[in-house]
Amino acid sequence: MTFTGVLLLLGFILFSALMVLRILPALLTLPVMAAWIAFITGVPFTSWLNGVLLGGSLRLVAPIVLVIFGAMFARVVRKTGVSDSIVKKAAELSGDRPVSIALLLTAATAFVFLGMGGLGAVLMVGSITIPIMTSAGISPLDASVLLLMGINLGGMANIAGYGTYIGIFGSDAALTYYVPGIVIPALVALLYIFRNISRGTGGGKSFFAIGKDFLAGILSLPLSLGRAIVKIFSRSSTDLIRKKQDVPAAALITPVLPLVIIFIIRWLQGFGPAARGMVDPVAAAVFGFIIAALYASLVVCPGKTINLLTGSFVEGIQDVAGVLVLFMGIGMLVSASAFPQASAVINPMLTSLLPSSLTGLLVFFGIFAPAALYRGPLNMYGMGAGIAALLTGLHTVPPAALCGMFIAVGYLQGLADPTNSHNTWIGAFAGVDTAVILKRILPYSWLMCILMLLCVMFTQ
Repeated sequence: MTFTGVLLLLGFILFSALMVLRILPALLTLPVMAAWIAFITGVPFTSWLNGVLLGGSLRLVAPIVLVIFGAMFARVVRKTGVSDSIVKKAAELSGDRPVSIALLLTAATAFVFLGMGGLGAVLMVGSITIPIMTSAGISPLDASVLLLMGINLGGMANIAGYGTYIGIFGSDAALTYYVPGIVIPALVALLYIFRNISRGTGGGKSFFAIGKDFLAGILSLPLSLGRAIVKIFSRSSTDLIRKKQDVPAAALITPVLPLVIIFIIRWLQGFGPAARGMVDPVAAAVFGFIIAALYASLVVCPGKTINLLTGSFVEGIQDVAGVLVLFMGIGMLVSASAFPQASAVINPMLTSLLPSSLTGLLVFFGIFAPAALYRGPLNMYGMGAGIAALLTGLHTVPPAALCGMFIAVGYLQGLADPTNSHNTWIGAFAGVDTAVILKRILPYSWLMCILMLLCVMFTQ
């Protein structure tokens, strides 16, 4: 390793430590790291100004647009009361079975987070679901874990959450793992409910009895849902007075509408370059957010559509302002590492430090997945984005495979990291220490990681 490579590595370690110790936020660390790479590797000042500072800021413009419109849609879902209504109706349908309550509220949380995100949404949903679950006999710890699993599941199905992956690996690579990214956390959430909720309410029942209770909870869901549908459509036409907090039943499908629109566009036009008459997935997602937001506003409050959409757009940008700056920093880091002067130093260094084969990288990510915790080096909202960009620049492993690996370790960061603002709030609200939540949820999030890595192994 050359002297320049040593300086780069020391700088990387220093900046990572500053983020882990929460001395310097990722919003500032990534641009500074990009400048450090350019300075150490001898990138000319004018090239840094044009290619890194400006060019890097604009590099992820498509994901930035995606996140902005996704945030606007999230505000519409929240302000129309659709998200609140979904959670409350799920609680009404669940009856008094703890398993049914766990299943329905976890599913409702996931459904809400199809169109929402951020700490505000967590506060709104968590303040409803946790008291309902604990009042049904589910422990505060289990209620906290189920809320986190629901948020994670919904986030994996929310196309706006793939902005970072699209910006670094490309939309094709990011969407390769969209379906398994949803299926894996759904199956692990079912596993958690089966192992903990049934057993916790069963008082030492046998394995057969636990399975019977679990199956009964699942079988009771269609009947409860059917009764609710009958109740909705059997309302008397003379019932002209509706409670203020009621949301029209037609509005409850709002969170899933962007996905429906995306799949329709993909089916009709296909995803690909515009020159071939196809549609960019980001463009389809933006269009889906716009149509779904317009639909919700027209169904719930048609007389206030313009004001609602305008206000949601402004407030949505405020909600994701930090994410937008982070994307600009990621773009700077990607641009800085792509200069020939930088890649000539970085590529040999990475080759000597990390496995170059697909199998070796899979094993590496599987073992060191907890490095995504505590703002560690595999955290995609920190230095992990830089590592991802550098590994992509090596061209030794397909971008789709690298994308799958970082999605895999992202399960640990999203679910178990005690430094997440939503983990901190959930622990405080439920009266459970975040370290205890970490201990309980880590094996399950690590299992999700391993399953995704196996998916990468068998598909690449």
